[in-house]
Amino acid sequence: MASGLYQAFRVDGGPTQYPENRTPVTADVLEIGLVFAIAILAFSFLVILPGVRGIQRLFFAVMVSFSILVLATIMVSNFGMEWEKAEVHTKVQYKAFIAEEMDGTVGVKIGLRAVNITLKGSGKGALENEEINYNERFNYGQDGQGRIGFGPYASLTNREFRAAQYRGLPYPILWVAEYFTLDGEDIRWHRSYRLAGYYTLTMLWTAFPLWIITNILFCMFIRYGAYFMMLTGGVMLLGNLIFHFLRFGPVLAVPMGTATLVFHYGWCFWLNLAVGSVTVLLGVIILFLDLRFPNVTSTFFSVGSDPDEYYTVKKSPTRGPDPTTVLSLQTISEDVAGTSQENSESTIIARPNSGRPTSGLAVFQKPRRKTMVDSGIPA
Repeated sequence: MASGLYQAFRVDGGPTQYPENRTPVTADVLEIGLVFAIAILAFSFLVILPGVRGIQRLFFAVMVSFSILVLATIMVSNFGMEWEKAEVHTKVQYKAFIAEEMDGTVGVKIGLRAVNITLKGSGKGALENEEINYNERFNYGQDGQGRIGFGPYASLTNREFRAAQYRGLPYPILWVAEYFTLDGEDIRWHRSYRLAGYYTLTMLWTAFPLWIITNILFCMFIRYGAYFMMLTGGVMLLGNLIFHFLRFGPVLAVPMGTATLVFHYGWCFWLNLAVGSVTVLLGVIILFLDLRFPNVTSTFFSVGSDPDEYYTVKKSPTRGPDPTTVLSLQTISEDVAGTSQENSESTIIARPNSGRPTSGLAVFQKPRRKTMVDSGIPA
């Protein structure tokens, strides 16, 4: 075939062939996508902030900022890869049939769904011109522990490990990944981290709808919103406890050359723990303020009185409520006392003079029962 301008890089007249260009992974695309999504959501709410007047602008900014913070914590902790991590700088053998050792950094990040292993460094001699920059992920999978070995019915981690061996990954990565393929005696780190991650994920996915319900309730019933706020924070903390206590067996420590990979909790664990604790604490504070100072919470959330904070008192057609009962309740106004002399049956809506009561049902249950008995109405 005649050579020409358009024949470059072609083989036997076929399309142009370019060599494979494998680039190292520099960041977790999913985590970055979640961060950008949360940032866009926060920006969208802050854009309308100038339209809120007066002191309510500050209250709205605080509410929206904290709500987005909790939402971001739940999602980033859910998909984050740093619940546990370890990193060491050492000299290790790079690959098979290469005697020279490389001088590099080995890092391991353990998430709720997978394990990330990174290797970055440089070498001399035969490794002088080779780029050493690897990031490999070994997933736990959703099909359970699987059979022992590396066959088609083994766990996803074991199958990915065998595929990595065929690809010829460096020894440090295979050495760390092999610790997650064993499942016998007390050497069951894969089973341990997989179970801990599975149930922690369940708690985080439970906290997500609870927090959505919390934001809705704060627009209607402040007290119920406080209850769900504490419940959301409690579920997040329960996820931390599960991840800490559900793991079993010896502590994972991987010898690597002259050093040892020692694992400790990462930023996902501490972020979820901190935000969960703050959420529970703020829920308790809001509940206390709503019980003792209802006007403060009503002003902050721009929500009126709750409907269940009013109660009804049924009057007898022949006589009104007993005076001692009126004194014990301290809720019947002078207008109500004037209308108690009428013979027609009516319903009185009573409210305490000092503001919203703590709970109409809980505080006035016994006096109300007494009034109904004295009025001749069966309890």
